[in-house]
Amino acid sequence: MQRSLTLDCNGLPHAPTVLRIKQALVGNKAGSRRVGVLVGADCDHARITGSLGKLASRIELLSGPAPKTLD
Repeated sequence: MQRSLTLDCNGLPHAPTVLRIKQALVGNKAGSRRVGVLVGADCDHARITGSLGKLASRIELLSGPAPKTLD
């Protein structure tokens, strides 16, 4: 299944990531393309998908590098 859009949640904590995903899925009807979600390498994929319940089947979690910090 192809992705319809990709969200960049890299560096966000768990709760804002889940909220952003749910907001994106509201406007994306069931059965349409999956939503890609870019998350940090240290993200707990099981926790994110567990928090989404049945909605988890409509997303694809993609791990990216850790965000750069400004010194």
